[in-house]
Amino acid sequence: MPEILLDTSFLLPTLGVEVEEISSKDLETLRGIRQRTGLCCSHVSFVEILGLLGKSKKVDDSAVRMGIKSLFASGAYRWVTPSSSAIHLAFELRSKGHKDNIDNILYATAVDSGMLFLSLDKELKGFLLENGYDTDTIVAIKDLPGRV
Repeated sequence: MPEILLDTSFLLPTLGVEVEEISSKDLETLRGIRQRTGLCCSHVSFVEILGLLGKSKKVDDSAVRMGIKSLFASGAYRWVTPSSSAIHLAFELRSKGHKDNIDNILYATAVDSGMLFLSLDKELKGFLLENGYDTDTIVAIKDLPGRV
């Protein structure tokens, strides 16, 4: 069964944070493929999540609390930790000029683990293409049903 590492953007709706680029249909797609794939998350995403929540003036504390509990307790996700080789790849990406360390670590973790990486990040994909890295790992939500 293929596994998919979720970019931080796909965790935010669970915390009550609306993401403009993610529709309710997209979230239905994720729910629909759960039987055919494993959905994975990384604790690294919480660095980005906390930064985003800290900037927002419209944070519902109870929704965040419930969402965090749901992410960990629902059993819907497998939590993954980046390996040393994934961290080295993330460092390589940073050294070559991609400044988003969270995306670097998530992409590297997916590549290192043989997962797909569900991401909205066109900048990351463009950087990877320009620098000769594999982008087959990165999948858009609209392409997901055909990949799993």
